[in-house]
Amino acid sequence: MSKVTIEDISRRTGLSRGTVSRALNDRPDISQQTKQKVLEACRQLNYIPSHAARTLATGRSFAMAVLIDDLESTFAACFLRGVISRARAARYGVIVTDVGNDPEGAIPHVTMIARERVDGVLIAAPISAAQSQPVTEALEKRPMVLVADIANLRYDAILPDYREAGRMAGRCISSVAPNVAYLHDPTVTGAAERLLGMQETLAESGIDVERATITVDRAAVDTNEALRARLGDLSAVAAASDTLAAQTMAICRRTGRTPGTDIAVVGMGNERIGTALDPALTTIDFGGEEIGRRAMDLALQRVNQERQDSPSTTRVAPRLIERASTASLV
Repeated sequence: MSKVTIEDISRRTGLSRGTVSRALNDRPDISQQTKQKVLEACRQLNYIPSHAARTLATGRSFAMAVLIDDLESTFAACFLRGVISRARAARYGVIVTDVGNDPEGAIPHVTMIARERVDGVLIAAPISAAQSQPVTEALEKRPMVLVADIANLRYDAILPDYREAGRMAGRCISSVAPNVAYLHDPTVTGAAERLLGMQETLAESGIDVERATITVDRAAVDTNEALRARLGDLSAVAAASDTLAAQTMAICRRTGRTPGTDIAVVGMGNERIGTALDPALTTIDFGGEEIGRRAMDLALQRVNQERQDSPSTTRVAPRLIERASTASLV
């Protein structure tokens, strides 16, 4: 059987070869009705356009680069799942680079990405303000979408709403005011926003915010005297991360408290550890998969010049996932 060509699609649809080519490359100057007509002809003839042909015809690579800070985190996994789902639909490849948590060490990774033939970049890793200019220069005029709050970079941003996550966790525990506490970890992403949202909600419930906030050293949480001393009086605890919440549940048991029964515990991040705990951990999901889909959509719109307006910032609402660790609040 001979190989199907664009000429065959042109004859089947009655459209010119140029129109067929533009429709296959999802050009904005081609109507959706025409694109559907071309795609239907492709299905009927089992036509699969080659990646090389698309690249030569358009000058694009049909690849998107993604910079991640921690491939093992649930947020990163969900984010990438969202990106890949949209990339697959657009027949794009995805190049993923794990740059780690060092805001000062991203430039070598960005430089490496800049040498690749990619149409755009999604940045979901911390980059310091001092390195923002070198990043812009390295990536030249390629569209970028930020999934991390990076100072001095004027690009589109699709971000988790950490402040609303703090409010959401605060609303969860404030029903048993005033015997509640928030465990603040300054090292987590969006720590200040999480704290601000939590304190806003606690203050609305008449809770002494200063007393309710306990700043912890996560590395030494098991020996944190301030936390151990307070646990005996508390009815509910919210933690800045699921890891910190899991450590807190362990301390509760050692001090005679039973999570989910006589003390409620809430985490943030929807990490896999939460479902393995006993009781399972109530947590806040940051919407990684939705953020991935929306970031990829926005990057493709910029690549296709479907959007040429000023950069925008959108914060995606988190979601409360209730499990047995807060059963005592019901």
